[in-house]
Amino acid sequence: MLKLIEADEKYLDQYKEAYIESLKQIELGNMKKHCLMFINPDEEDIIQHFRDSRDQLKLPSYYVPSYDYFAVDDDKFIGVIHIRIRLTENLFKYGGHIGYGINPKYWKMGYGKKILKLGLEQYKNLIEDEKILITCDDDNIGSYKIIESNGGILENKVENEDGGEKFLTRRYWIEK
Repeated sequence: MLKLIEADEKYLDQYKEAYIESLKQIELGNMKKHCLMFINPDEEDIIQHFRDSRDQLKLPSYYVPSYDYFAVDDDKFIGVIHIRIRLTENLFKYGGHIGYGINPKYWKMGYGKKILKLGLEQYKNLIEDEKILITCDDDNIGSYKIIESNGGILENKVENEDGGEKFLTRRYWIEK
């Protein structure tokens, strides 16, 4: 059964696999670099990173605290979800309150929809905002179908830029 858990050492090898598989998808053109939700586990202690993400004093000033979880199904690491406690100007344009990433080997298996559903339930217990903003690239059909299937209402599309690359972002709101 799929569930969200605190980052756990037991899954670090699979986390690294998800990171490597995501990099391969970027090289193949199936994913954009700015959509990478995994960090290099050889460069950073993932467990500590997830713990520190909740404490503003341990974050760069331009970051907001977030509750970050592993999504696991029995002994399988499926992905991650990040629940941000507030929006900055940048997160309002791109990123939103919730971001999630799935190990590419589990793409198109229904996990995205379930992970977001669990994240929305968790968000409602953590954050007081009445509306939840979730964004995705306009050409990420899988992601916008996941958001829409979880009640996302498209507000608009805005142009963004990352590393000189321009892209269109879909901005969805979900009522609590």
